[in-house]
Amino acid sequence: MSLKKPNSKTATIIAAYEADLGLILNWLRLNKAIKSSGNRRDLNAGYAVTVRGKLSKSKIRDLVKEKFGVFAKVI
Repeated sequence: MSLKKPNSKTATIIAAYEADLGLILNWLRLNKAIKSSGNRRDLNAGYAVTVRGKLSKSKIRDLVKEKFGVFAKVI
């Protein structure tokens, strides 16, 4: 169970590679799903970025999973 709200406008996107994260962010911008994104952070298991969405977090999660599948996780 996640502590974050599913309908919040702020989401964190995690990807294994920085290039994958860049593609995800560009794709979300082209689809007008996000307003802004924060700095990319280096994690032990990959890279993460916090985004502020125009859509709810659950809709952003659905968009990312539909296009990128297992290569990205939205929390």
